[in-house]
Amino acid sequence: MIFKEDQHTELKENLKSGTIVNEIVAFLNTCDGKIYIGVKDDGTVVGVSNVDEAMLRIADMLSNEILPSPEALVSIDSIEEDGKSIVSISVRKGNDLFYVKKYGRSSSGCLKRVGTSSRGMSEKEIEYAMRTVIAAKLDICDIPSRQSDFSFRELSLYYASKGYHLNEPAMESSLKLRTSEGKYNVLAELLSDANAISIKIARFRGKDKSELDEKSEYGHQCLLRAIDRMTDRLEAENYTLSKIEGVRRKDKRLMDMSSLREAFINAIAHNDWTMCPPAVYVFSDRIEIFSYGGLPLGQTREMFFMGASNPRNASLMRILSDLEYVEQTGHGIPEIVRNYGREAFDINDNYINVTIPFDKEVMESHMKNTLKDDGAINDAINDAINENEKAVILAIKAKPNITREDLAQMIGKSTATIYRALNSLQEKGLIKRVGSKKTGHWAIRK
Repeated sequence: MIFKEDQHTELKENLKSGTIVNEIVAFLNTCDGKIYIGVKDDGTVVGVSNVDEAMLRIADMLSNEILPSPEALVSIDSIEEDGKSIVSISVRKGNDLFYVKKYGRSSSGCLKRVGTSSRGMSEKEIEYAMRTVIAAKLDICDIPSRQSDFSFRELSLYYASKGYHLNEPAMESSLKLRTSEGKYNVLAELLSDANAISIKIARFRGKDKSELDEKSEYGHQCLLRAIDRMTDRLEAENYTLSKIEGVRRKDKRLMDMSSLREAFINAIAHNDWTMCPPAVYVFSDRIEIFSYGGLPLGQTREMFFMGASNPRNASLMRILSDLEYVEQTGHGIPEIVRNYGREAFDINDNYINVTIPFDKEVMESHMKNTLKDDGAINDAINDAINENEKAVILAIKAKPNITREDLAQMIGKSTATIYRALNSLQEKGLIKRVGSKKTGHWAIRK
C-alpha cells in the first residue's frame, strides 16, 4: 500500500504526533476519511510498538474527548504493512456538529478538513452548522408556520374518500397540525387549502438549463392536490411507443412510470421543507427530481438504497400512507435502483437529485411523430386553426383525459384562452368531449 496524505487521508507517526482527536473531529464534520498511525508524513511505514494499547487509547478519546459521541461513526483496526503493525482509524462524516469537548463549540473545538490539514471553523460556519443540525432533528410538526389562519376542507375530503370522517378539531389533533404550544405548524401549512408554498416543473429546450421553455407551478393549495396535479402532468410527459409483434401489441414507454412516481413522492415525503420545496426539471433526454436536505439524520447511503424507512417527516409520511400515496414496504428506492441503477441518485449533504433518463427509441419515435403530426394538421386544415388550437390538439393526442387547467399549465396560456380554443375546436368539429366533465376525456375526430 502506498500512503499519501490528501483530503481523505491523514498520516501520523505516532499518537503523540499532532492531536488525533482534532483530526477525527475534522473528518466527522467534513468528509469520510482515514487516519493511519505508524506512518510518517512522507509515507514511510514505521509501525506502532504496542497496537493494543494504541487502540485502547483511541477508544478512550472517542468516549471522553469528543461530543456528541462519535463511536458509531468511527472504527479502529490494526493492519500489517511492510512487516509492521499500524493502526487504521476509519471515520464517516456525521449528521451533527462534532467538537473537542474541552474547547466546546468554539473555533478551537469545531474543526473541519481543508486539503491535508484540519482548521477551526468560523463563528458563522458553526452557527450555520448548528441551525442545519437543529432543523434536521425537528419534525415539521415542531416548527411553527409563519401563517396563523388555515382551513382544511380538501384534506378532509381526501380522508373521507378513504372512509375516514374527521371534523376539523379532531383532524388537527390526530394529524398533529399544531405545535405543542398550540400554533399551526409547517405540516398544517403544507396541507391547508391555501398557502404560500409552490412546487415547480421547469421544462428546458436542451440537455441543460441554458434555455427555459416553460415553467409551471403547482402549489398555493393542499399538498395532496398539488401531488395529484403534478403526477398527472408527469404522466402526460410519458409517451408510449406501440409495436405489433406477431399478433400481439407491445407498448414501450418513455420512462418507467412507477419509478418516476416513487422518485417524486419520495422527494415530497423526505424534503427539508424548512429550506425550499422540491422541484422537477424536464430536459430533452431526462427528468430530474430535486429535493432538499440530503439523507435524514441517522440514515446511511446503504440503508437508503436498501429501502430502509427513516423518514425525515414522519407525520407527513403517515398521512401519505393513510391516503395510499406510499406503501410501508420500502420497495420504492430499490425499484428505481433496479430500473436505473444507483447512478440515478446524486446524494449530497444538502440535496438528493434523481435522474430518470428517457428511452431513446421512444423519444426518437415521439419526435418523428410530432413532426409528422404537425405536418398532418397543417396539411389537413391549413389555416383553419390557430397556434393555440394546434397546441391543444397535440396535447390531447398525448393525453386524452387532460384537464383544462393542466392544458393551460402545459401550453403556458391562461385558462380563458384554453376555454376559447376548446370551444372553437368543438365548433369546427375537430374534437369532442366523451363522458362527463369530471371522468370523461377528449377525442380527436378523424
